[in-house]
Amino acid sequence: MDAQELIWLYGQGQRDFSRQDLQSEDIIQAILTEANLSRTALDWANLSGTDLSRANLNRADLIHAKLISAKLVGVDLTGADLSHADLSWVNLEGSTLISANLSNANLRQTNLTNADLRSANLSGANLSGANLSGAKLSRADLSEADLSGVDLSGANLSRADLSEADLMEVDLSYSNLYKADLSESKLRNSDLEEAFLQGANFSRANLKGADLSRAVLRENTLSLLTLSEFNVQSVNLSNEIDLSSANLRGCNLRGAILRHANLGYGLLHKTNLIDAILREANMIDASLRGGDLRGAKFRNSNINAINLMEAIMPDGSIHP
Repeated sequence: MDAQELIWLYGQGQRDFSRQDLQSEDIIQAILTEANLSRTALDWANLSGTDLSRANLNRADLIHAKLISAKLVGVDLTGADLSHADLSWVNLEGSTLISANLSNANLRQTNLTNADLRSANLSGANLSGANLSGAKLSRADLSEADLSGVDLSGANLSRADLSEADLMEVDLSYSNLYKADLSESKLRNSDLEEAFLQGANFSRANLKGADLSRAVLRENTLSLLTLSEFNVQSVNLSNEIDLSSANLRGCNLRGAILRHANLGYGLLHKTNLIDAILREANMIDASLRGGDLRGAKFRNSNINAINLMEAIMPDGSIHP
């Protein structure tokens, strides 16, 4: 079957085109709403501008396909292979992409509002400027994906793989990142206000300028972070959080609960620790030079070899 025959048959009322071979065909700006293209070979096909709303593309092969500005509202792409496909400016609102392969796909400026991307493979995908509001992304693979500047507020990213992803200036406020892997991710200037981060892995992540105000941070892996200018005011970091060797230069940790936390060898220059609770914390060889420790509680903490030069002490005095 070729593109001309497909369009003619569709015009005659036929809707079932499952398991057809349409590789490398040009099907541009066609109307194929509600067509059944499940398990159809469309790799390297050009579907730019085509309206496939409510179509069935379950397990379809769309490797390297071009769908620029296509309309795929409510489409079923469960298990489809869209690796390396160009989906820029595509409308995928309300579509189902469960377990779909979108690795290295171009999803720039794509509308994925309320799309179901659970367990989808988006590794290396370009999602810059995409609209993911209301999208389901639990267990999705977003490793090395470009999500810079994306609005993910309130998104469900539980157990998602975001390792090495570009999340600079991303809005993740109120999002669910339960047990998500954010290791080596770029989260500079991101908004994580009131995000649920229990069990998330932030090892070697760059959170410079990030805002985690009132976030839920329990049982996290946070070692070797770059957290300078990190705003975690009033965050609960108890339960033996590992911040060993972390860079917390200039962080706002005012009122933070760091009971039993491991801050050994950490860099906390000019860090705000006013009223912070650091009881039974490990601070061996940590540097708090120039920090503000007024009202901080250090009872039973290990402060062996700690650097307090020019720090404001809990009683308000300046350490020499």
